[in-house]
Amino acid sequence: MKLDSVTAEIRPRGDWEAIDLGLAMVRRDFWRCFAVWWLALLLPMAAAGWWLWESPVLWLMTFWWWKPAGSRLVLFELSRRLFGELPSAQLSLSQIPAAWTRRFFYRFIWARFSPWLPVTLAVEDLERLRGKPYKLRCRQITRRSEGVVIWLYLVSDTVACWLGIACIMLAKIFIPDGLDTSWRVAIESWDPENPSALPCLILRAFVVCFMLAMSLTDVFITGAGFGVYLNNRTWIEGWDVELAFKRFALRLGKPAHLVFLLCVGCMPLTSLAATERDPAQIIREVMTDEAFKVHTVIDNVPNPSNHSLSWDWRMPDWMGSVLMSSALALIIVTILWLLWKNQRAFKSRRIRMAKPAVADTSRIIIGRIISSETLPHDMPAAAWALWQQDLPKEALALLYRGAIFQAITRAHVPILESDTENDCLRRVNHAGPHAYPDYFRRITDTWSRLAYAGLMPTEHEVADLCQQWPFIERSKL
Repeated sequence: MKLDSVTAEIRPRGDWEAIDLGLAMVRRDFWRCFAVWWLALLLPMAAAGWWLWESPVLWLMTFWWWKPAGSRLVLFELSRRLFGELPSAQLSLSQIPAAWTRRFFYRFIWARFSPWLPVTLAVEDLERLRGKPYKLRCRQITRRSEGVVIWLYLVSDTVACWLGIACIMLAKIFIPDGLDTSWRVAIESWDPENPSALPCLILRAFVVCFMLAMSLTDVFITGAGFGVYLNNRTWIEGWDVELAFKRFALRLGKPAHLVFLLCVGCMPLTSLAATERDPAQIIREVMTDEAFKVHTVIDNVPNPSNHSLSWDWRMPDWMGSVLMSSALALIIVTILWLLWKNQRAFKSRRIRMAKPAVADTSRIIIGRIISSETLPHDMPAAAWALWQQDLPKEALALLYRGAIFQAITRAHVPILESDTENDCLRRVNHAGPHAYPDYFRRITDTWSRLAYAGLMPTEHEVADLCQQWPFIERSKL
């Protein structure tokens, strides 16, 4: 495996971050993934549609049952694109028969309802393992991310249902007036007393919309499972460490080769000098070392039959009283210390309400500790200087951390360390105007677009954020 040619950053990630990686790979090549997915299902679904045209529900069930074939081609596309390859159309078409027939009984019958399909499919198709090695490898790969894979399985079906309903509503909206006669006749012929007996036209419309919805969701779910698979292999096999050593070797370059050749050249001289001495003499010198001396220790064990050496000792009565008193005193001191340590818990509610209590606030933002010591005094000037030095991410991160620090210290916004950007924004909006929610919304949106979507703001936007910095001490009029 050529890790040097990967087109994604290989590093240990959390489970949800690994899903984001898989979704990003699908977004990068969405139309190719969507096209190859339908290439795998077009012929079987056309044949099934011709055969089951009067039974749309069975047609939809056949479509759902055949989805792993499309997932296999999407996985093939993503795995090649990860290592910088762009498969040709002929190569993708040649994978279709294998996507239909590879381990047909296991994949399409025995394990069709498995929730681990998005992850185990990579073990099956990319590593080509079978039997007991396949089971052991799947258990190893899915051990870290069991919960997130189950969530993927549940969310995929839910999203597909909602997306299918949305497609039906969208199609109904775009039907021009006067051309929906067939649709109206079908609806009027529907008997509400027998809701399961829907007209065939309505059933076919439902089936087509749900097929489109399931194809869209399955493409992204396959990418998310592939991201989890890559992340788990990175954790298990240390891909990031291997890449680090390779980069280190590239940095060393020719000097490392010269040092290696010099060491190899000196080895015969060293061995020749060692062979000039007598091996027996060397062994005798080693054996004279202090570590090879034998030390003997003799312990005198008293004879149990000698009653004159026995000693029947009994604890005095006063010692039991001392021990009991000491234990009781230790318990009392411990209780008093606990009461003093948690004295706030025993204060009345009225006293607690007199002073506005602020929840434990975060001092770690974007992986850095924020405080008055770690942040510059003139925040906008420092951020603008970083922007001028072509460090946009650092500049916006500084503004964002500074805004959160001001919201915590001045507006007493209870921001927690586990809060996301949206959680912080919601807490600032709830705090009121003194936390400057409008400015906080602008800096949050700009920072999120750069950090997560890679959308670079314009210089005018950054200049406005620096000039409109609201957290400035104003003199009283």
